[in-house]
Amino acid sequence: MRTPLDPRHTPVGLTVASPSEPAPEEHSRFPAVPWLLAAVAWTAAVALVGWVLVGALVSVSWLTAVHVPAAEVFGTIGQGWLVLHGVPGGLAGATVRLVPLGATQLLALGCGFAAHHAAAQYDLEDGAPRSQRAIAWASVVGACVGAYVLVGGILAVVVGSPGQLGQAIPGLLLVPLAGAAPGAVLGLGLDLFEGLPAWTRRLPRAIGLGVGVLALGSLAALVMTLVAHLDRVSDLHGALAPDGVGAVVLTLVQVAYLPNLLAWAGAFVLGAGVTLGPEGLVAPGVVEPTVLPAIPVLGAVPSVPGVADHAWLVVGLAAAAASAWWLLRGSGHAWLTGLWQGAVAGVAPGLAWIVFSLFSGGDLGVERLAGMGPRLPDLLLWATLPLAAAGALYGLGRALWLSRRSTPAPVEEPAAIG
Repeated sequence: MRTPLDPRHTPVGLTVASPSEPAPEEHSRFPAVPWLLAAVAWTAAVALVGWVLVGALVSVSWLTAVHVPAAEVFGTIGQGWLVLHGVPGGLAGATVRLVPLGATQLLALGCGFAAHHAAAQYDLEDGAPRSQRAIAWASVVGACVGAYVLVGGILAVVVGSPGQLGQAIPGLLLVPLAGAAPGAVLGLGLDLFEGLPAWTRRLPRAIGLGVGVLALGSLAALVMTLVAHLDRVSDLHGALAPDGVGAVVLTLVQVAYLPNLLAWAGAFVLGAGVTLGPEGLVAPGVVEPTVLPAIPVLGAVPSVPGVADHAWLVVGLAAAAASAWWLLRGSGHAWLTGLWQGAVAGVAPGLAWIVFSLFSGGDLGVERLAGMGPRLPDLLLWATLPLAAAGALYGLGRALWLSRRSTPAPVEEPAAIG
């Protein structure tokens, strides 16, 4: 019987040699690695690499301010690593609880590659029953998550306070789970839609298309507001007067928050808007200014409503229609099917964006800088009902159009003679 530490495959090499040539030694192109060892080693490495990346960024900044004690630099590295996992960390004299999703997503992606590699080594026979495949998936994901929690917990104890360790547990679970769960599915070659209706197989790509349209529209809105307020962004950057190294570090930090800004722009184009602390609000047709920190990218926040803000609402409707179009491709012209499947396809990208937005908000400080991000109570409405209606209308209109095309034209009887 194999154990989790046994490799999945026995190394086998195939070569062809003439009778006059000596037979070469057998070798394997890719060395087999026990799946449990691969899951634990690679996922633990991801947790450590995350700490190293934060450390490299802080250390480069320290080179321009060597008067800062090394202990303080080490503490900043630890606090920055904790912020990646949703823990309020003390940075630059402020308590920050705004996860840089760009960096955190890289950690989740690394966990996904680790799970994929480990799952590929799992000894799962072809045609294995569903229960056995589920056990294989749970084993790989559990090993990856367990390794990340163990290494991350040790790092949290070393670099943080006892209270921060408890706050880090949800993030230490979610980050590897977000990557390992799909990574193990791909590595094991599992079919999640086995036995389900055919339309469900088209649903993931339909959701992806809808989210892609929504992301492109959000990016367009973000770029346009940056261009419109480029002078203010440049003034804020100049006021900080960073040197060459400082400018690079400042740019990298803002790039790490680019997914957050994209989620905020998405909340705006969907109609819900973005809160900038307890007093600030930016939504289509509404701007309530507030005091913001001197971060260059925040200079793009408008001070007055735009004349065509409500035109951005078409982005969400287009995303719903695109998702419904993909899901209903090749389907018949039954209007009831088109209606409900179109509604499902339309609302699905909005629900995915809501989940994404849940992790994009947070605090850049206290009081006026607390509670920044998508206006979630409103987003629950704006990202569901209008998109479901748009998808349903597309499905219904498509079914009626196909039904009309498929109706044969009436044949006129020849006129009687005489």
